[in-house]
Amino acid sequence: MDNELLDIFTYKLLSDIPLMREDISLLSNEKDDAIAKLFRHFHNYKASASYLQLNEFFLLVSQGENILNALRYSLDQVGEHDLKWLNACISQLQIWCDELILGDELSNKSPSLFPSISILDDNEKMAVLMSRLTIVYTDTNPQNSKKIKAVLSQVFKNVYILNDFDKIKTSLLNNTGDIFIINLQEDSIEMSKKLLILKPDIALITAIPGLKIRQRSRLLLQGMTHSIPAPIQSKDLKRQLHKLVTSHFSKVYALISHKKIYNFIQGLDPLPSSIEAIAKLCDEEESSMKDIIKVVQSDSITTASILHAANMPIYGVSSTSSIEQAVVSFGKKLIKAITLSDMSSKIGSLNLQAYNIDEQQFKLSSQVRLALMNTWYSRVNKSHLSLLSSSSILGNLGEILINQELINEGLGTEFRNYEKSELSKAEVSLLKTSTAFVTADILEFWDLDTDLVDSIRYSDSPFNASTQEIQVLACANSVVYTLVTPYGEVLNEIPKETKDIMLKAGFEVSVLEEALEKVRKTL
Repeated sequence: MDNELLDIFTYKLLSDIPLMREDISLLSNEKDDAIAKLFRHFHNYKASASYLQLNEFFLLVSQGENILNALRYSLDQVGEHDLKWLNACISQLQIWCDELILGDELSNKSPSLFPSISILDDNEKMAVLMSRLTIVYTDTNPQNSKKIKAVLSQVFKNVYILNDFDKIKTSLLNNTGDIFIINLQEDSIEMSKKLLILKPDIALITAIPGLKIRQRSRLLLQGMTHSIPAPIQSKDLKRQLHKLVTSHFSKVYALISHKKIYNFIQGLDPLPSSIEAIAKLCDEEESSMKDIIKVVQSDSITTASILHAANMPIYGVSSTSSIEQAVVSFGKKLIKAITLSDMSSKIGSLNLQAYNIDEQQFKLSSQVRLALMNTWYSRVNKSHLSLLSSSSILGNLGEILINQELINEGLGTEFRNYEKSELSKAEVSLLKTSTAFVTADILEFWDLDTDLVDSIRYSDSPFNASTQEIQVLACANSVVYTLVTPYGEVLNEIPKETKDIMLKAGFEVSVLEEALEKVRKTL
């Protein structure tokens, strides 16, 4: 560590702390100006702490920067909880400043500075969030620019068309652009790399000609987490905008998903060809059960999984030792879901120490979710069951990677101190992501159906999804993920929050209650 730079950092902090306290005191009356000043302080100290490898300091000011960013886009006044957190944060910075002056090692930050974050915020509307944001769009084709600007201007506060890199750089560094869309054909990647060097956590969408899934996974490691194919299709752009706004600007996820988890995902093996083939056949209306049986029999692991499932009462099919009969009894949607469940073995150990879950509980949770989804949704909308059967059994895949990260970061004990009912909040509090988000990233890496991916991604906040259909699917997942715990247990009662979601999505609570009763009898 450079001692001279550390001294400069320390005495700068000593002089800035009183100014930061003063800015906090002005938040109630001069919100915009005070937040802007505080944001610059936190942003500058984040960069300096990162360079000096002051990890605890970096984590805290990163949290502060993103909380301020969320407050900046909120129309509400700064609340007492926010003021209390900011004052506690400054107090912690003062402690560290004193320790740096004395040459002591930095003490651990207070756990209270990383409180649980509410997963579901019904008051936060995606349209309202978008209406406060400014987009900078870059394209060498004037016609494309004019067309896209006309569409985006109906949703976002401002849309600027910039082609000059210096102007784009200025907009980025001065925070006058919130979201940047780069559509420069072969130059898109290089431009995006330059912007990421300037601001690694930039809200960036990169349009790339002929984008392939393998290419997307490589770009992920370079920080391009929101790449789309060029020419830009409205559905792809809308989907990525919703995903980006959720991860960067909403109170649900004020911080971007953990970079190390992206590294985990990039290091996964490709989806086995047999699983891909079975999933594809199950999605094709014209495919025959004979075709599916042939592919299933070519994979001994999948064959064993299906036969094992066929002899479990929870699935409600006739016990059999014949793979042909098992495939026919299950039907396409269940065969696809059970086959996809084998993907957990491609990720890592199923002994989830941080969650205090063993392999049997992990698999049981998936199986009970699948049973409940099929029992319930077969009376709601059978046409959605093919997708929801898969999402119900795959929804907890992200726990495997989150568990690894919690253990690697020494957060396992702290995570286990949370109540079982608060695990989702604990994930967000400690790692700034959730099982749903990580699962969605895994499935997107494996190039599975985008509707399946999004129905899982938005299960924490269903009404932030980009289309009404995905909102309903995400609601269904939210219901099932809530009622079946990660331990394979079924809740005795439907929580009020879940009933509220069901009412908003148009679901009848009585139908779900009957399905729950049937599933409980099989456990």
